Amino acid sequence: MTSTHSQRPSAFRCTPLRSRKGAVLLLSLFLLVPLLGILILGIDGGMIMLTRTQLQTGVDAGALAGAGVLANGDLDQVAAAVQEYVLRNAVNGKAIPTEDIQVELGTWDLETRTFAPATENLTAVRVVAQAEERPVFFSRIFGFGGFDAKAEAVATFRPRDIVLVLDCSGSMNDDSEFRQIGKLGHDAIVANQRQIYEELGSPVYGAMQWEPVSISGGSTSAVLAKLGLNNVPYPYPQGNWEDYVTYVKTDRDVSRAGYSKKYGYLTLVQYWLARQDSYDATPDLWKTSEQPITAVKDAISIFLEYVNLVKADDRVGLSVYTYSNSGALLATPLTRDLSLVEQASRRHQAGHYMPYTNIKAGMKTAREELEANGRDNALKMVVLLTDGLANRPANDPRGLVRLEAENCAADGFPVITISLGAGADQDLMQEVADITGGIHFNIPGGMSVADYEEELKEVFRKIAANRELTLVK
Repeated sequence: MTSTHSQRPSAFRCTPLRSRKGAVLLLSLFLLVPLLGILILGIDGGMIMLTRTQLQTGVDAGALAGAGVLANGDLDQVAAAVQEYVLRNAVNGKAIPTEDIQVELGTWDLETRTFAPATENLTAVRVVAQAEERPVFFSRIFGFGGFDAKAEAVATFRPRDIVLVLDCSGSMNDDSEFRQIGKLGHDAIVANQRQIYEELGSPVYGAMQWEPVSISGGSTSAVLAKLGLNNVPYPYPQGNWEDYVTYVKTDRDVSRAGYSKKYGYLTLVQYWLARQDSYDATPDLWKTSEQPITAVKDAISIFLEYVNLVKADDRVGLSVYTYSNSGALLATPLTRDLSLVEQASRRHQAGHYMPYTNIKAGMKTAREELEANGRDNALKMVVLLTDGLANRPANDPRGLVRLEAENCAADGFPVITISLGAGADQDLMQEVADITGGIHFNIPGGMSVADYEEELKEVFRKIAANRELTLVK
C-alpha cells in the first residue's frame, strides 16, 4: 500500500541533541580566547589607568605643596615638600623612589601657558615623576612583562603688587623728643638724642658741649656770647641761633624735662627735632635714628628683604605722606627694583614736607597706583606703616581713613597695618585691617624693630601665604 504522507526531505530532518551540544561547545571554545583576552586587557588596562591616576594625584599634590613653600620664600625646602607629598600618595601601595621625582623652579607664562626654568622672579614649580617596571597580572601570558608610568604637574601662584605707605609726618619723631619722657623715660630719650647727634657727625659749634649748661641771665646776644656762637654760622638752611636760645628759654617740653635756659648739644638736637624737623629746614635728619620713623624704615627694609628672598616676581611701590600739597606723593611706582623703594624710604625724615598726618591721602595714592598699574593676575595689597595719628583733612580725619579703607576693600585690596610709636592709634589701625581683611601689628614706642624682627617676619609670612595656588598643567 502506498502511504498518503509524503516523506520529509533530508534537509529538514532533526539533528540529534548530542551533535548540537558538541557544536555549541566548539563555538564557546572558539569565543573564549578573545573573551579571555578582553578580560585580561580590561583588568590590566584598569591597573595601568589606576597607576597613572595615583601617580598624577601624587605629582599634583607635590607641585601644590612646592608652590606653597616657594611662595613663602623657603627655596631650599621646595624639593623636600614636593617629595613628601608625592611619597604620601603611594602608587599601587608602593612609594615612588625619591630619585624618580624631579623638581624644577621657574616661571609660568599665562599667555603662552608654558613653564620656563628660572632662578629669579619664581612663580611656578614643575614636578615630574615616574613609576618604572610596574607589573601586570595576566598580560604576561602574551609576553607583556610590565609597564612604565610618567606624570607631570605645574603649580603656580599669583605674584603680588604691593604699595607701601610711609608716614613722614611731624609726629614720626615724637619718640625722640622730650615730650615722650613720661612714657619712655628720661634716659631713653637722652640716649636717643645723643645717638642722633653722633649720627650727624658730632659737630662742634663754638664753646658748646653735650651736657647743657645753665645760663639764666642776660639777653639772647649775651647767651650766644657765653656759648661762643656770635661769629659761628648756623649750620642749616632754616632756623638760627637766636631762635634756638628763645626756644630753650620758653618751650614747655624743655622746661618739663628740666632743661629750661640750659644750652648744649642735647637741647640743640631737641630744637631741631621739635622746631626744624622738615627736610628744607634740617636736611640731614633723614640720616639719623629719629623715632618712630626709623623703626618704620627698618620695618620696610625687613619687608623688602623678605620679598627679595621669595624671588616671586613681586613688585613694590612707595606712597609717602603728608606731601607739600597736603596730600600724598607716589615716591616710587610699582617696580621690581626693591633697592629703589628702600632708598626712597630711607631718604625721608619726620616732617619731611609738612607736619600734618593725612593717612587717607597716603592710602588713596597707594590704591590708585594699584588700580592704574597693578597686573591683572597679581594679588594687590597695601602695607600701611604709621603711628596712626590722623589729623588731616581737618574735618573728621579718622572717619576719612575708614572710608578709604572701605574703598580698598571694594577693590579687593587688603591693607596690612603696622603701627609704631608710644602714641600710636592702634584702634584705628585695627579697624583698617578688619575692614579690608588685612592684619594689624603693633611695635610699642621705645622698642627697636630688631626686638620685633621675628614677629614682623611672621606677619610677612602670613602675607606671603595669602596667595592662590593653582595647578596649571
